[in-house]
Amino acid sequence: MKIKHIIRLTAAMLAVCCASGAGGCSRSDHNESSTDISSSPTSEVSQQSEKSEEESEILEEEESIPAVNDPTPDNEGETVNGIFVYNNVAYELFYGSEGMAEYYAHTISDIKSALGDDIKVYNVVVPTHVGVDLPDKFKDLCSSQEDYLNKIVSSYTSDVIGVNAYSKLMHHRNEYLYFNSDHHWTALAAYYAYTEFTKAAGIDPVELDNLDKDVIEDFTGSLAYDTGLDDLKTDYVEYYTPKNDIDCTKYDSYGEDPEDFMLIHSYAGGVNSYGVFLGGDNPLLVAKNENGNGKKIAVVKESYGNAFAPFIAYTYSETHIIDFRYFDLDLKSYLQENGIDEIIFINNSMASATDTRCEELAGLIKQ
Repeated sequence: MKIKHIIRLTAAMLAVCCASGAGGCSRSDHNESSTDISSSPTSEVSQQSEKSEEESEILEEEESIPAVNDPTPDNEGETVNGIFVYNNVAYELFYGSEGMAEYYAHTISDIKSALGDDIKVYNVVVPTHVGVDLPDKFKDLCSSQEDYLNKIVSSYTSDVIGVNAYSKLMHHRNEYLYFNSDHHWTALAAYYAYTEFTKAAGIDPVELDNLDKDVIEDFTGSLAYDTGLDDLKTDYVEYYTPKNDIDCTKYDSYGEDPEDFMLIHSYAGGVNSYGVFLGGDNPLLVAKNENGNGKKIAVVKESYGNAFAPFIAYTYSETHIIDFRYFDLDLKSYLQENGIDEIIFINNSMASATDTRCEELAGLIKQ
C-alpha cells in the first residue's frame, strides 16, 4: 500500500530498546507497569513555531511499505500468559502511553543538558516486534508504536539528534528482523538502525558485504519459556564480524577490574544464543579498532543495543559500550576523562515506556 509519513520534528528524525538481558535474559523489565506520567520532568522543548516549515515538517517521498505476509487471514491468534501468539510466532503487546513518551524524551533531553554543548547526543528508540509486522487486523490489541515514537520525537529539546529506525524497519518488515520465540531483534534489524545512525552522524557505514557472516542454529528464546509453548517457529541467530581484529576490554560497574574480552562470542548457543552479541549484558566494554574512523563514541544501551553496538565498534576507532542498568559512574565525568564527545542512546520502545528504565537513565548524571 502507498502511504505518506509526515513527521514533525523538533531537531531531527525519529528516534526509536529491550530492557531484559541477552544470554540467559529475563523479561522482568517488560513485566513492569508502564506508568502514565501526567506531570513529566520539565525541560526546555523547542517550539515548532520557531522552525521554518521546511525544517519542522518533513514529507517523506511516497514509498511502498510491504504488506505483512498473512497466510492464515482467518486465524484469530491467542494470548498465552500475556503474550500474543499468531501463526506460531510470539509477540509482546505494547501499552506505551503519551505520558511515558514525554517522560522518556525529557529524560534524554535533561541528560543532554547536563552533558553540555560539547557532547553530541543521538537517540534511537527501536520499535519492538509487535510494532513492525503484526497484521493490521490486530492493531487494537495494543498501543500504536508509530504514534508513541512520534510523540517522543516531538518532545525532545532541539539539541537531541533523533535517529529514525522505525521507517527503515517498516520498509523491510517482511525480512527476518525479529525472532519468533524471543523478545529481541536480529543483527539484520540492528544493522538497518545502524545505517540510519550513520546518516544522522554524516559518516560512512561498514557494508555487510565487507563483514563475515556466521549463524547459530536452533535458537529458542525467552518467549517460548514465558508461554510454555513448544511449537513456536524455530529461530537462528546471524552475526557479523570484521576481517580485522578489534581489541575489547571488559570493566566492572565502577570502571575497574579490566579483563580481555570479545565483542562477539561465537560459542553462544541454546537459550543463550543472543549472547553472541557482547557476551550478554556487561556494565562497560571498551572496543578499540585500529582501522576505525579516528573518532570516539559511547553507546548507552540495554540489551537491544547488544546487537547494535558491534557495528558501531566496526566503524569508530574507540567505542565505549555502557549498559546503563549496571553502570555506577557519573556519565559526564566518564566522557570527559576519556575524551568522548559523541554518545548514542539506544533503547527499545518497551524499555523506554517503563518508568524504572527512565529513572536508571536519569541516574547516570550523579553530580
